Amino acid sequence: MSLIYIEYFSRRPGVDLDAFRAGVAEGQQGWDSGYDADRLVLNAGRTWRLGPEPEYFAAWHCPGAGFDRLDDWDRIFRGGEADHLEGAFFRVARIDVAGCYTPLIEPVHTRGGTYYVEFFRPRADGGTISAFYGERAARHPRLRLNLLLHRIGRLAPDPGGLAVWVLPEFAALEEIAGDLDGVDQPVELVTAGTYADFGREIL
Repeated sequence: MSLIYIEYFSRRPGVDLDAFRAGVAEGQQGWDSGYDADRLVLNAGRTWRLGPEPEYFAAWHCPGAGFDRLDDWDRIFRGGEADHLEGAFFRVARIDVAGCYTPLIEPVHTRGGTYYVEFFRPRADGGTISAFYGERAARHPRLRLNLLLHRIGRLAPDPGGLAVWVLPEFAALEEIAGDLDGVDQPVELVTAGTYADFGREIL
């Protein structure tokens, strides 16, 4: 099993934007560099106000791990060794909800892109969804599909599926944004948004 854990987070009321960005970066980069079992594959913020709230999400990949990784985190946090990272993050940010997902393709470490994110309701098994997205990716060679996720049971917020496309520019939305209109198998698109790397989002 390979676990993807996503934290959907937001800025605490009254926190200055620069302080928010600095505190989140300190906490997340510290964890990413200090714990090799967890890889920060994408840390993104909604840009141009296109997409749902919370406005931010961080996707952590735990290759070769399953729910046992939560036991590891439990020991780390209860033991206090991550207090300095946790403190930096939670002074400025709030994790509104989190989710556990199975990757349907190999996750790609992603930085420096313009991202189009689809939040979909799965209507078929993972293999069928993976094949469907593979066909879509072949039809859109200028775009890269870097994440395709299916929640585990109900351990993630609705609608339960998530796909991250990397765009060469915003104009490329014209070729994909209407792709799933009228489609309800094997996925049903519930909402979508545009994202940038954390700290580069346009509020």
